[in-house]
Amino acid sequence: MGAEGASLSVVHARFARAVILIYLGTAAIAVVLLVVVLATDLTHQKNLARETLLLETEVRAYYLGRNLRQLASELTRLGLRSEVNLLDQNVEPERGLLRLTHERSAFFNVGVAVVGADGVLVWSEPENFLPRGRTYERENWFQVALRTRRPLVAPVQREHNESSLLYVVSPIIRNGLFTGALLGAIDLTLGGGLDPEIHPGAHGADLLVNREGQVAYPPQLPDLLAGMRWRELLDPAAGEPFIKDMAAGIRGLVIAGAPLHDTDFFLLSVARSEILFGPARARLVTRLGSGTALALFPIVMFVFLLRRSFRIFERSEELALRGERLRMLGEAVNLIAHEVKNSLNGLRVGLDLMLQGDRTGLEGRQRQAIGGLRTEIERLSNFTTELLSFSKGVVPRPVSIDLTEFVRKVVDLHRDAAEREGVILDVSPEQSDLRVRADPSLVHVVIANLIGNALDVFAGSHSDSPRVTVRMGRHGDAAVVRVTDNGPGVADSVRARLFEPFVTGKPSGVGIGLAMSRRIARAHGGDLILETGGTGASFLLTLPSERP
Repeated sequence: MGAEGASLSVVHARFARAVILIYLGTAAIAVVLLVVVLATDLTHQKNLARETLLLETEVRAYYLGRNLRQLASELTRLGLRSEVNLLDQNVEPERGLLRLTHERSAFFNVGVAVVGADGVLVWSEPENFLPRGRTYERENWFQVALRTRRPLVAPVQREHNESSLLYVVSPIIRNGLFTGALLGAIDLTLGGGLDPEIHPGAHGADLLVNREGQVAYPPQLPDLLAGMRWRELLDPAAGEPFIKDMAAGIRGLVIAGAPLHDTDFFLLSVARSEILFGPARARLVTRLGSGTALALFPIVMFVFLLRRSFRIFERSEELALRGERLRMLGEAVNLIAHEVKNSLNGLRVGLDLMLQGDRTGLEGRQRQAIGGLRTEIERLSNFTTELLSFSKGVVPRPVSIDLTEFVRKVVDLHRDAAEREGVILDVSPEQSDLRVRADPSLVHVVIANLIGNALDVFAGSHSDSPRVTVRMGRHGDAAVVRVTDNGPGVADSVRARLFEPFVTGKPSGVGIGLAMSRRIARAHGGDLILETGGTGASFLLTLPSERP
């Protein structure tokens, strides 16, 4: 039962291990597929966030550009009015028009002004907007208006960094001649016109930049944008909307840009990638965590149930082993009591022969009784010796012996018993000088048990040509001794448990000999087995050969 229980434990453990490995493999494949799907979804969500940022930037750029064009159209409309005529050297009509139309103007929150053809300020509203008498002939915006004669919007570099000024300039044309320009100033920092309105919290900044890389808004760049080369960023765009991940220089930024049509400006939306892509990444982590948890939950439950099953199995196995030990102990007690009882009966019969009856033939009866007593005492002594040897265990004291010669001597000790039973005892060595390192006394016990068991098979039987064959030889690195008889063989009822203690197929057997013999063989590094096939019984003893 011990070996059977151990084998059941091994099978149970192997099955559980196989189930766990199969499930873990399946779960790993499922998690890998989930990661691939989620990674694809993350890429899609990132692209969607980029497209949304770019689209919203284009929309805001469109409306900002339209507002600037409307302002330019407003100045152009004023420049076409009859009151605006710088050739008549009378500025009162222009002054009155500016006061009337742009006092507390909602269009130009800084002021408006009239500049002559020579670049000298004619009038400004309010009066402190621009210093009177100053010439702007060398200003870039004046030269562009003079050259192109078309409205334009230009950034203005101020001495302080608290405002973001844009000049909307409209040339005044009379009779095909450039007679001056109307100028309107806007401070983008007033009124929050460019405050971030999309992706709240994701923006680092909104910027208004011209093609030369000059930043018109905001007046001061955040630290994370300091040192950026805007011209290099805008050049590849070639006037088209774009979106870029800043992987070099400044990390973790996404910049979307869209041109303001009919102007020289780009509107840039700068977003922090960890915030812009944060929802997609959080969704990835949540889904991956949920998928992994769902994949691991069954295996955790399985391991829990498996551990519980193992504990129940161990308790059941312990109970079974305990019951088996008690059964074997009961069998042992029964056999020991039977043997002792038989020996005691023999002793009693011998004593009765000596003490009872008349004096006639007393010497013969005494001689017979003493012989019986000696036989029973030897039997009881041998039985006790076997029990003690089996209980103490086997500790070989190996020496070098010639197994062929040794087996011959052991066989010769059984020839008289074989002749009494009419059994042919044959020794057939396959080779000589078969040397092993073994304990001679212990090997003698094994060979004697095997031959004695084979002879007992024919005790009281009338089989034809009973024979016991002992063969010695070599198999690989091992020496083998095969003891074969042509008797009825081992009964199927005891074959599976033949080498267990106190299991025997003989009516008067104890069941210690074969168990003891196998223990001796294995203590030497060999084995003792019952071979299958053929008639009769065949036992194979294996012992390691002596190394030269």
